[in-house]
Amino acid sequence: MHPQSPATWSAGRLFRARAAVSICFFVLGAGTGLWAVHIPLVQARLAIDPAVLGLALLTLAIGAVATMPLTGVALARFGSRLPTRVLAVAFPAILPFGMLAQSTTLLFVSLLFFGAAMGGLDVAMNTQATEVEAARGRPTMSSFHGFFSVGALSGAGIGSAVVAVGWGDGSGAAIVALVFASLSIVAAVNLLPTTAPAPGAATDGPRFSLPNRAVLGLGIVTFLGFASEGAVTDWSALFLTTVKEATPAGAGLGFAVFSVAMTVCRIIGDVVVAHLGGVLTVLAGGGLVAIGTALAILAPSPMLAALAFAIVGIGGANIVPIAFSAAARTPGVSPAAGIAAVTTLGYSGFLIFPPLIGFAAKSFGLSATLVLIALMGLVIAAMAPQVRRAAPGPLA
Repeated sequence: MHPQSPATWSAGRLFRARAAVSICFFVLGAGTGLWAVHIPLVQARLAIDPAVLGLALLTLAIGAVATMPLTGVALARFGSRLPTRVLAVAFPAILPFGMLAQSTTLLFVSLLFFGAAMGGLDVAMNTQATEVEAARGRPTMSSFHGFFSVGALSGAGIGSAVVAVGWGDGSGAAIVALVFASLSIVAAVNLLPTTAPAPGAATDGPRFSLPNRAVLGLGIVTFLGFASEGAVTDWSALFLTTVKEATPAGAGLGFAVFSVAMTVCRIIGDVVVAHLGGVLTVLAGGGLVAIGTALAILAPSPMLAALAFAIVGIGGANIVPIAFSAAARTPGVSPAAGIAAVTTLGYSGFLIFPPLIGFAAKSFGLSATLVLIALMGLVIAAMAPQVRRAAPGPLA
């Protein structure tokens, strides 16, 4: 059965598809936030040091990176709907096992599969998102990423509440994951039908290929943006508890205010870019990432340190959406290929950099290691003109 052409899809059908993709982004963000709050508890329960925790997070990254090319093969074979359906349901099903793990071995195995589901869903749903955006005929990507931020905030809040009532052993996370799975099932039946290429048929370009220099520059910006976001996601709670002596219930506050700031700024991001342009927005954003991280390190109390992460969220909010938009408008590159390239590079930063912090923290301490986030903000600011070079136009 072939799907309808975009010209014949009703507004209601496109709305349902947009809502379905938004749910996928929400569930992925919420699962990430839920896991982030539980990281200190898992570390304490299993009595593992930062280096071992970093290795566990690296295992998560390996699972995601290994799954990405396999997801690309599935997308080429089946289109975006079927892989997104499968992975949207698999992700919440796998989610709680890392938080339930009673041994280091089980933690590593759980995070390997968790990363595989996370990486696969991210690639598949972003592909479906670009197809919904194209079918609607107007920009939609920022709102999808906003739902990821809403999900991350919700997951952190729910996780903190679960910990506060004494369900931080993973049992509360398992119940929450069932709710996420129900949402994913609703999304799965409303995704946009897409036609997979016929065997041997020509396509508009590969989903995953070596990027040209313009897209590579955007990919580096995206890599750094996602890397700083991943670092805050995975390490802010542990930083607040071990360095700033926050209580376990308050450990998620830094990630929560970071997510709130990022969510609000993504909601108003289109207005900001329209007034400032992409280059100035990225320049200011990178500077705020650096300033916010420095303030978090120097803050004399856990509350002030947590609030400083809000500045990081404000700065980082629109860096990745601007890079995605520019990649879709890069001359000589199809929107799908450009977005696929920056997504792959960016997601690698989100997964690979946070584990490296664990290894560095073992030798230099967590505060000194977080200086790397500030340095990444400065590099992002320096690379802001790349937005105009890659995609000249009114949004640059």
